[in-house]
Amino acid sequence: MKKRSLTGDPLIIMFLLLGIVGCHSNSTQSTSDTTTSKKNATVKKAIQVSNCESKVINQEFSYDALAFEVFKSDTNKIKSLFLDPVVLKMEKNINDEGGPYYLHNFTDGVNKIVLFRNVREGFYIEDADIKNDRVRLNKKISIGMNKEDFLKLVNLKNIKCDTITVADDELTFESIYIFKNAKLTEVRMGQTVE
Repeated sequence: MKKRSLTGDPLIIMFLLLGIVGCHSNSTQSTSDTTTSKKNATVKKAIQVSNCESKVINQEFSYDALAFEVFKSDTNKIKSLFLDPVVLKMEKNINDEGGPYYLHNFTDGVNKIVLFRNVREGFYIEDADIKNDRVRLNKKISIGMNKEDFLKLVNLKNIKCDTITVADDELTFESIYIFKNAKLTEVRMGQTVE
């Protein structure tokens, strides 16, 4: 049987060259306008946002983004955050130690707020997605507000990004403000993990 030489077969040489050229294809690196904290944290639930994101620390516009603090509230008061009729569903879950806990899911069909209830303490915001002006937010924030006005609230200037993440002082909670055409279109909230 006759052995083939790699250097003598033009077809093999062509495939090798195509492979090498393919590995050196044009790649672009996107740059973003970001302000990051000293400690990186990510939202517990994966939230898809634009590749241009700015991050700032501000207690009032992270955890306190709703019209009132839900921590010591009852479910009826929490329902009053919604301007349209709201449905509350409770979802039973099991923690790492095997103990049960409940998530309280409030929704008006468009907007949602999911709260974790610690019986001894109170409610914690697990996840929220506010898409219109039918949920009462911090008195200074509203869906539809101008980006420039929002930037003044958080003491920022010249942020080109349409996604602005505001973390609390302890970096345990984030509110993500999403702008389109210089107007606030959505607010997402969630606990963070390291």
